[in-house]
Amino acid sequence: MPTLVGALVGVLTTGLVGWFGPLRLQRRQAESTAGLQEQLRLHELRLEETRTRNALELQRLQNAHERELEAVRAAQARVDRIVCLRLVGSAWMQAILTTLDRLEAGEQKEPGAFDEEFVTLRREADEAAARLMLDGVWVSSADDEHGMTAPLFAAMARATEALRAVVVAAARTGVVADPVPAEVREAVRGAEVARERFRTTLFELLAAEGALRRV
Repeated sequence: MPTLVGALVGVLTTGLVGWFGPLRLQRRQAESTAGLQEQLRLHELRLEETRTRNALELQRLQNAHERELEAVRAAQARVDRIVCLRLVGSAWMQAILTTLDRLEAGEQKEPGAFDEEFVTLRREADEAAARLMLDGVWVSSADDEHGMTAPLFAAMARATEALRAVVVAAARTGVVADPVPAEVREAVRGAEVARERFRTTLFELLAAEGALRRV
């Protein structure tokens, strides 16, 4: 009898082990799979967070770069407007000097051509000054008594009018005054002096923009 009971117990034990063993294995496998899936999920979350941070940082860098480019473009535009004012002022002054030289050489100039040339030069000077006002620079038009450009514009306007009087008189009489009246040469010299002073002002504006160049 004991032998039979022992045999039955052995059979039952073997059966139970054979049944519970795979269950434990399946449970461990399921737990292992669940653990791997959780690790994978966490890893994907970390990757997504990293991608998001990288995307935000890239956008920040791009925005900063665009702001820097815009600042550079704006600064260059200001420099260009300053240089433009210098160029139109030089053109006006050169026309004054050329006209004086021709009058002193006895050459006549048709008043209509004179007016057309100098009206254009004065308009271009006004337009250049107006563009510079966009940057908050206190400039003035050719007929304005105030602003940074007032002394230069006023001096060149006086020289222009003095020359025009000689041109008109020569057209009326057929002869250029010889010599050209001293007050005309003085007016032209006054414009040259104002021009040299204005060059210093332009240089200071360019220096403020970090564009140290000869103007």
